[in-house]
Amino acid sequence: AAARLLRGAPMSAPDPAAEELKAQGNALYQRGKWGAAIDAYTDAILIAPRWLPVILNRALCHRKRKNWNAVKEDCLKALDIDRESIKANYMLGLSLIASRNYREASKSLRKALENARASGATIKDEIWRELARANYLQWELDAAARATRLEKVRSKILPLMRSSGENTTVEEQVIDLCSDDAPSAMDATDAFGRDADASEKRREEKNVNIAFDDEDRATLEEMFVRFRERDARVSDPPDCFCCVLTFEVFRDPVVAPSGNSYERSAITEHLKKVGGFDPVTRERMTLDDLRPNVALRNAAHAWLDEHAWAYADIVKPDAPLGGEED
Repeated sequence: AAARLLRGAPMSAPDPAAEELKAQGNALYQRGKWGAAIDAYTDAILIAPRWLPVILNRALCHRKRKNWNAVKEDCLKALDIDRESIKANYMLGLSLIASRNYREASKSLRKALENARASGATIKDEIWRELARANYLQWELDAAARATRLEKVRSKILPLMRSSGENTTVEEQVIDLCSDDAPSAMDATDAFGRDADASEKRREEKNVNIAFDDEDRATLEEMFVRFRERDARVSDPPDCFCCVLTFEVFRDPVVAPSGNSYERSAITEHLKKVGGFDPVTRERMTLDDLRPNVALRNAAHAWLDEHAWAYADIVKPDAPLGGEED
């Protein structure tokens, strides 16, 4: 009941005692004392149950200990206070990846990425890579399921095609595909008094012979090939969707006065460390000259959604979650 009353309430104002416990937790965190830090943050939360910073700090300690269920619980508490929290959405996404709930992880990480971009938070590149991981791992599951479905259908159709090529009847195979049981002889009326002849006529209409000629067989094989192509790594990403500095698909492109587009983080580093000029045209340029290229970003991300195997080029799927080393 108390939880229901608190749900949707504003964030707690910090109490001096809670502030002291938070400071203790922070000091313990800096020393790598995750368990002790969790205890300090928990005591602070008992004093101020809806104080967002300590809830997120405790979630971060659970993340360090790879206690992903506890991370998820704290992030859900944090999101009940602030649905737009970048850190809460991000760590929730990590916890969902750990539990192999990749589709929901992608939703949380997209939310975190949108808010990180809007606020200019530096964590956006890290979030993007975890989003890429979630999308790639979900693609692996979906691709395997699609391959299984395709083989199931193909195993049913290929015998029909072969039988048709030998000019033999395929009525029995068609019956197997249309119903679980082959038709059996019936009396003039069935158990419900229905006309057996009419029922037999309907079955005969369904159990027609199918003949596949060479063109039909070629068409079906082409359909199978086309179906497989969705998950086949048959080509590299189009050059127009890749940054010339990172050689990766754009995640946050900006356009320069020259008309060339670059990955924001890459061109920012170039301007700060190499010099204030366009890396392609060598024209003078500053950070203030850059503009978001939203159209290119949307197009590149749409291509990635259709070719999710390419996410593997952005992140190593088996890398530690959130960049945390063991």
